[in-house]
Amino acid sequence: MSTSSNILQILFLYAAHCLIPVALLIATPKQSALRYLSIPCSIFIVYRAIPVATALGPGFVWCELARLFVTIIFQCLNLLLINPKDSNDLSSGAGQGFVAQIYAAARLFTDPRGINTPWQIKNAPPQPAYYKRRGMNTPPRGCFLVRQIAIAVWQYLALDVFATLALQQALEQEKSGMLPPVPQWDITTEQWIERIISNLTAGFVVSRILIDFHHRVFSIIAVGLGLDSPANCPPLFGRALDADTVRGFWGKFWHQLLQNPLTSVSAFITRDILGLTRRSLIARYMNVLIVFSCSGGLHLVLDIVQGIPAQESGAMLFFITAPLGLMIEDSVKALWKYFCGPSQKIPKPLWQRALGLTWSMAWLGVTSTGFFYPQMLRPQNQALVPFSVADRIGLPIQAGILLVGGAVLAKVFEVEV
Repeated sequence: MSTSSNILQILFLYAAHCLIPVALLIATPKQSALRYLSIPCSIFIVYRAIPVATALGPGFVWCELARLFVTIIFQCLNLLLINPKDSNDLSSGAGQGFVAQIYAAARLFTDPRGINTPWQIKNAPPQPAYYKRRGMNTPPRGCFLVRQIAIAVWQYLALDVFATLALQQALEQEKSGMLPPVPQWDITTEQWIERIISNLTAGFVVSRILIDFHHRVFSIIAVGLGLDSPANCPPLFGRALDADTVRGFWGKFWHQLLQNPLTSVSAFITRDILGLTRRSLIARYMNVLIVFSCSGGLHLVLDIVQGIPAQESGAMLFFITAPLGLMIEDSVKALWKYFCGPSQKIPKPLWQRALGLTWSMAWLGVTSTGFFYPQMLRPQNQALVPFSVADRIGLPIQAGILLVGGAVLAKVFEVEV
């Protein structure tokens, strides 16, 4: 089957994957048994879509599509069964029009953050201060598009540079056999420092740019075509300073695209199935464990789409160890509070932020080894962009353009990190 036909098939499956739950949400009452059909239908569509995406070859575009497919399954559980919504819930925010209701429902399934709806996630990043400093409470469409396009172009060039460097390194390592097929844990301190820096760069710098780029391009298309408002497109990520704890990293800095669907699934399991008291310590950490386990399962699927066998993927191990980091962190905070008393609600001292950032980056850098290692081993997984500009103009020239462009963006558009 040709590449173009595979792409058309993927787009058709994704459209069906969105429209089936949207139709059920609008046309059926909350307790309708028909809603249970959404789950097997969604699983079947994903089952058909993953081989097609895999056939297109490893690449983060298809990986991102796979994430969108699996996310809708969790949203079906959330919006149709666990916390059911219907057309009456949509009418207050979307008017009575049928087309408006379809669009409002589709937004909930494709953008689970629920921006500017009653189900908006907590800790959603505000609009960039760039607009507020110019007296714009809501970004004007033209200004929004210009800023988004400028940042997206820079992100594309940055991804191209990272991909080119990563491909060169992966090819050299593959040729020389420098890296074993599985990560080694008994290494020197210098090697651990190098590994942590490599993991953080590949996972939390490049991945942030990549995910944000896809989201930014989608917002450009939606707002540019008049399908959505800039007010519904706040930043996807929080500030890097919020990552000075592991909890802050996952709860404030990192994207919250899965917060609503995964927390609804975890609450259903702990509250309705296990019968745990809502505010108990066991329920609290059980919720965290379930959320990260579901996220690990989703990323395991993404690894498979990228050509990484399930037995080599470290996705599950990385995500199910995240609750341990939170427990360590909470224990330290409890001891600090016990011996030093409750902290005042003032900005943290610089030394506390520096210490917290060192701890969270060290924890994430070590525990993510098994997750990122199989990806960095494979040259075919370094394709971050469909067309490389660096191959045409040369890597040094593009790196220079990237540095100058970054300085211009920081000055003109006040881009925040």
